[in-house]
Formats: sequence, C-alpha cells, structure tokens
Amino acid sequence: MSSQPPAGVSAAHRVVVVGGGFGGLQAALKLRRAPVQVTLVDRRNFHLFQPLTYQVATGALSPATCAS
Repeated sequence: MSSQPPAGVSAAHRVVVVGGGFGGLQAALKLRRAPVQVTLVDRRNFHLFQPLTYQVATGALSPATCAS
C-alpha cells in the first residue's frame, strides 16, 4: 500500500469533525477556507435548534410569539 495520494487528490490534511451540534458546525465553518479536507460526521442529517420549546410547553410563551 502506497502512502502517496491517488492521482488527482491533493495531499491536504484531513479533519474529521464528530458531531453536528453547535461546536461541530462552528469548527467545520471555521475550517472551510483552511487548506484541509473537512468531513462532518453526525447521527442525523439535520441540525435542530429549539430554544423556546420549554417556555411554550410550560405556558410562559404562546406559540404565536415564537412563530412570528
């Protein structure tokens, strides 16, 4: 097995970001212009952010307040 990269593939460093939460997404975004190949690995193929769910569930906020 050769340690040389295949033809057409650069010898850039590879970075694997494990987890697509806030930290993983920020790391991937900060590295997008760096001379590295970034791979983001997460269990899900979406990012879910629910900052006001517990306030609506407890009645502190109305759903209309969050959706507007």
